[in-house]
Amino acid sequence: MTKLLLIPILLTAACKDDTTNPNEVITTIQLSFSPATGSPMVFEFNDPDGDGGQAGTAQPITLTKDLTFTLDVRFLNRTVTPEEDTTMEVMDEGFQHMLFFTGSAVKGPATNNATAPLTQAYADMDVNGLPIGLKDTIMTAAGTGTMTVTLRHMPPEEPPAKSADSPTAVKNGGFAAIGGSTDATADFMVTVQ
Repeated sequence: MTKLLLIPILLTAACKDDTTNPNEVITTIQLSFSPATGSPMVFEFNDPDGDGGQAGTAQPITLTKDLTFTLDVRFLNRTVTPEEDTTMEVMDEGFQHMLFFTGSAVKGPATNNATAPLTQAYADMDVNGLPIGLKDTIMTAAGTGTMTVTLRHMPPEEPPAKSADSPTAVKNGGFAAIGGSTDATADFMVTVQ
């Protein structure tokens, strides 16, 4: 593995500290790509010391072209023993969380790269019928690029931070165009062949 394949990324504590949503520590983002037949392929971003300190590292993602995968995303805290899976908290609070998949390797609701090797579509919903992004459908084509996975905390407000237009707003104006704050983000190098 060369240094070029490992991209430093930012990982922040999940969810703002308030009385209804205390901070969570996320040290690991785990991406599990399951083909229609065969075993899942798992790729991880790890930041053993959590937010701050040493930069984390991401395993490069290598997939086969012309396939459809189910992508499951998990969030873990490995600073404690046993490790803590914070995915269920994100799911339980899905009405105020959304994952976004951006970067040169992705074409989907939050990005529009016509030649991207990955086409992403949301495959889960919160109680309001809006996507969360813990489960997605990924279609592959030959190519390379970077996929950025970003978990946003989008609490209910007036107007609500999370809406059906949130992915389009990110596509057109980046994360500054939507409400909320970033809980975790990681860049993965992608190769599809």
